[in-house]
Amino acid sequence: MKQNNYSQKMLTILFMAGMLLLTACSNNGSDQSNKKAATTSKQKSNLDFSHFFPPNHEQETVVVQEFISRVTDATDGKLKVTSYPGASLAAPSAQFDSAAAGAVDIGLSVHSYTPNQFPLSSVMELPFISDSGVQGSKVLWQLYEEFPEMQQEYAEVVPLWLYTSEPGQLFTVGKPVKSVDDLKGMRIRSPSPEVNEWLTALGASPVSMSMNETYEALEKGVVDGTVGPWHTLLDYSLHSVVDYVTVGNFYMSTFFTVMNTDSYDALGAENQKVLKDITGEKMGEVAGGNFDKRAEEAIKTAKESGIKIYQLSDQDIEEWKILINPTIEKWIKKMEDKGLPGQKIYDRALELSQK
Repeated sequence: MKQNNYSQKMLTILFMAGMLLLTACSNNGSDQSNKKAATTSKQKSNLDFSHFFPPNHEQETVVVQEFISRVTDATDGKLKVTSYPGASLAAPSAQFDSAAAGAVDIGLSVHSYTPNQFPLSSVMELPFISDSGVQGSKVLWQLYEEFPEMQQEYAEVVPLWLYTSEPGQLFTVGKPVKSVDDLKGMRIRSPSPEVNEWLTALGASPVSMSMNETYEALEKGVVDGTVGPWHTLLDYSLHSVVDYVTVGNFYMSTFFTVMNTDSYDALGAENQKVLKDITGEKMGEVAGGNFDKRAEEAIKTAKESGIKIYQLSDQDIEEWKILINPTIEKWIKKMEDKGLPGQKIYDRALELSQK
């Protein structure tokens, strides 16, 4: 009887041990499956691209769509990018923070929409540095690659490409500006603090406002003129209200295209390499080059519209520089006071622009 009880106990123990082993194996397999499923769910295969340009703007129809096409071709369609133009996902001034926070995967906007957030990147907004969008974009990206202090401005995100517009000129209504004296007392729309500085130094009264507001302000006489790249004559229809253009290559608008860090990490090494291979200086050249092409079209339209164009001579520029250069020195000092290499960045920008 005792022997039978002993046998039954042993069978029960063996049965329970077997069940525990099966449960452990099952749980382990389930854990592995769950881990695999979690890993798979983290792999990004669709990216949203947010920016403020209108749907019909060439920075959307040409530049952003070129990027999407390159991504599609390089990944055989496995990685998809969907563009959301017209600030439909984030306001122009919120694109960077939206990308940093993960509200969007990729964000594109203008540096000066958030003043003081990109102090060293603003070097390309200083006067007389570059004479084309392609060149300016190349210089800006190379500065980013060379200076850790500039890289720190993008520490919250992964920069895909940085770029500039073609140089900005002076557009006026009713009165041509052929000399510094002509500019004194005029109310001129300005896009950034850097431009405010040299306009003030030249005797003008800068009025800060977005380009979207500029047409109406010129039409109603709220301002006497605006500084802006050539392409704005077309893209914002300024050619229908502007009478004169003073050409001096006074500044450049600068742009960023950045990606959320978690979204980038979730791409995996293969897709990360794809983005690295097709962005950077390559996409900067596409974006800056499109502005250059648009500038040529704008110049043609300006002439056909009867706009008078005055090109400052080298001698004129030297006269303007006498008043403008102190504002450049002020920018350098402002950077240096923050512990940033303002002089080195500025000198390097000029050096790169001459290559």
